[in-house]
Amino acid sequence: MNCRVGLVALTLFLLSMVPIAIADLSIEGQTLNLVCSNDDCSLSNNAVGDTILSEEERDANPLQPVTVTLEFPMRPDQTSVSLLPSVVESMIFDFRIQEDGVGVARPDLYIELILGPSTNSWMISAPEPSTAPGNQEPYTLENEDLDISNGRILSPLDEVLLRISFDIDQPVTWELHLAGNSNVVLPIEWSIDAEAANVDEPTSLSEPRSISLIGSTTFGGLMSSDVDCYQFDVDEQLSVLTVTVSWEATPLEVEQSNTIPEFWDAQGRSEEAPEIRTRYEGEIVVNEFRWSEPEGGQHTLCWTGIENHYQSYSFIGSQSILGVGSTTPEDFSGEATWDAGTSQVGQLDQATETSGAGIFTMGIAAIGIFVAIIGYLMPLSSPWLPRFMLPMAIILLLLGGIISPAVSISNESPNPGEMTFDELLEQRLDRIYQGVINDDEGEFGPQWYGGFLGVSAGERLQLMLTIDAIHPIGDGRWQIEAAELDGIDLDRWVFGKLNDGRLSADNEIRFILRSGRLLALDLLLLEALLIVDEKPRGDVLHIDWQMVSDPGLGSLSSPAWASRPDTVTADDWNQVTEAVKPELLSVSFCDCGIDAMELSIRSNDVYGNDLITPGGIQSSNGLIPHDFWVAVLGLTVLICAGFVEKERRNQGMALAKEILSRA
Repeated sequence: MNCRVGLVALTLFLLSMVPIAIADLSIEGQTLNLVCSNDDCSLSNNAVGDTILSEEERDANPLQPVTVTLEFPMRPDQTSVSLLPSVVESMIFDFRIQEDGVGVARPDLYIELILGPSTNSWMISAPEPSTAPGNQEPYTLENEDLDISNGRILSPLDEVLLRISFDIDQPVTWELHLAGNSNVVLPIEWSIDAEAANVDEPTSLSEPRSISLIGSTTFGGLMSSDVDCYQFDVDEQLSVLTVTVSWEATPLEVEQSNTIPEFWDAQGRSEEAPEIRTRYEGEIVVNEFRWSEPEGGQHTLCWTGIENHYQSYSFIGSQSILGVGSTTPEDFSGEATWDAGTSQVGQLDQATETSGAGIFTMGIAAIGIFVAIIGYLMPLSSPWLPRFMLPMAIILLLLGGIISPAVSISNESPNPGEMTFDELLEQRLDRIYQGVINDDEGEFGPQWYGGFLGVSAGERLQLMLTIDAIHPIGDGRWQIEAAELDGIDLDRWVFGKLNDGRLSADNEIRFILRSGRLLALDLLLLEALLIVDEKPRGDVLHIDWQMVSDPGLGSLSSPAWASRPDTVTADDWNQVTEAVKPELLSVSFCDCGIDAMELSIRSNDVYGNDLITPGGIQSSNGLIPHDFWVAVLGLTVLICAGFVEKERRNQGMALAKEILSRA
C-alpha cells in the first residue's frame, strides 16, 4: 500500500514538471514555437520543453541518403476562430549538423505548413557557411505569401501542422534547437473566441432568453448558424417600439448578414416590417428598427446566423407612447453634401486666387519685342544697344513673357490618360458597386474598392483639378483648394448609381453606407494631400500617382486608404492618415421613403506640420520660376536702352548746335 501511494506521488510530481503547452492561433497568440518533450513534439505558443531534438544517422551515404521527416502538430487543438493572413511573417529553424562547425554540410529544408483549409510548402536553402566555427546562422523565411484560395477561416479543431523534411547523405548527428530558437510567426489579423463571445447562451428558438428591453443593453454573439432569441413584454398603447443594434466590426469573410430580425407576438403573429435606419459609427454598424403600433403583450425577437460567420452585438430598446413624441424619423436630415475645408490648415484668411497663366504678360512682352525690333531697324547712336541691351531685352521678354507663359497655358490642357474628377467619382462608385454585387469575392474583394480614391495597388491615378484658391500653411508651403471638392452632392452620386437596379434591398443599404463612408474618407484625405512647395500661378493642377499597397485604415471588412502614391513613404502616409482620420464618421440611411443619406464628421485638429508634400502634383506653372519678373526685367532693359538712346541723341544734338554756333 505504501509503495502504491509512493508511486502515485512520484507520478504526480513528474507530471507537475511537464511544461504546460498552450496553443491557439489568434491575435494574442501569433507565434508557434517548435517544442518537444521526450520526443513528443508539437507547436505551442510557449517556448517550453527540450532545448534540442537530435538524432544520429549513421547509415546515410551519398548513394543511399536518408530522408528525415519531423512533424509538429499544434496541441491542444485550435479554439479560436481566426482569419489567416496573406503572408507568413517569419519562419526560423535553428538546424545544425553536430560534426560541421561552420555549416558547410547542412541540407536544404523542405517545409509544409497546414493551416486548416490552407496548405503551403517551401524549400529553404542552407545559409551560407559561417566564418566562425560554432556560429551557424538559422534557416529563415520572411514575408512569404500564403495560398489562402481555399478560404481564410481557421475554425476550432481545424488541423494545424508543421512538417519538416531533409535529406542526410553522410553519417552525421543532426540537431534542431527548440525552446524559442525555432518558431513560426503568423500575423493573425482577426480572431474571436466563439465560445466566450457567445455570452447570450443559453438562448434559442425553443428557449428564448427573457430580457428587459427598454433602457437596458443586452449583449450577445451570433456564432455560426446560431439562433439567438429574446423574449420581453411590450406595453399596450405603444406608438413606436425601437430596437437599436450595434454590430461589432468584423471582417467580411465572417460577418453576419445584419438582416432584419424576426419579431412576433405571443400568438406567433409577425409584426409589420419595420422602418430601418442604418449608419456607421466608426467601424461599427448600427441598425435601428422601428415598429409602429406593435401589439401589446409578450414578444419574441430572433436573429438567425450564417454557417461559418461570427459577430458580436449589443442592442437596446426605446418606446414612444401614443400621443407622446413623434412616430416618424423627423430627426433624419438627409444632408450629405461635402463642403470643402475639413482638412484645410494654415492661414485661411490669406487665401488668394491664382494669377493666371500669363496671357496679359504675353501681350506686354510681344509689344516689348516689337519695339526692340523697331529699334534694330533705326540708326542707333550707341554700338552697345544693338550688341548688348536690345538682344538681352528680347531674350528676357521672349523667355519670361512668351515661352514660359505659353508652356503654362499648354499645361492647362488635359494630359493623355488624365481623368476629370467626375470621372474619378464614377469609377470610385462603380468599384464599390461591383464589390457589393459580387459579395466582395474574388477580384472584387476589399483590395478592389479599398484603395485610396478607389485606385488599387499597381494602378496609376492621373487626375486634373481646377484651383479655386491657395493659402499659405505657415512653413513656406501652400495648400490648394480645388473647385471640384466643394459642394459635392453625395446623395446625387450614390443614389444615381443605384439606378442600375441590380442590387437587393440589403445590398442597396450596404452600397449606400459603404459609398458614403469611403467617399467621405477619400475627400478628407485628398484635401490634406493638396500641398505644394511653390505657389501655383496657373488655374489647373495635375496629379500623377502610381499606387502601391498600404495597410490603410479600418477593419478588414471595410478598408480605406489601402493604397498610397509611390512618391509617399509608408511613414509619411501613416503620419498624414493618422492626422486627418476623423474622431467620428457617421453615415446614416433611413429606409423611410426618402432617397437620402446623412453624413456627419467630427474631425481631428490638423496642423501644418502634420501634412506632407507628396510628389506627383504639378501645377500649370511656366517653364521657369518667376517668369513674370523675368519679363519685367526685359522691359526694364528695353526702357533703359531707350533712355540711353534718348540721352545720347540729346547730347549729340547739343554738341551739333554748339559746333554750328562757333562756325
